[in-house]
Amino acid sequence: MSYIAAGYAAALSVLFAYGVVLTTRRRRLERAVSSAGEDSGAQTRAAAR
Repeated sequence: MSYIAAGYAAALSVLFAYGVVLTTRRRRLERAVSSAGEDSGAQTRAAAR
């Protein structure tokens, strides 16, 4: 394996890992936002009673 091919393999693996991190971070943020929306809706309904 040449140094060029090894460099491409390393760069692609780093990009793949970065994509996985971004995807998990986005899902976690979406989950937090949706749960925060449900919580505030429940608090608003409770305050209206």
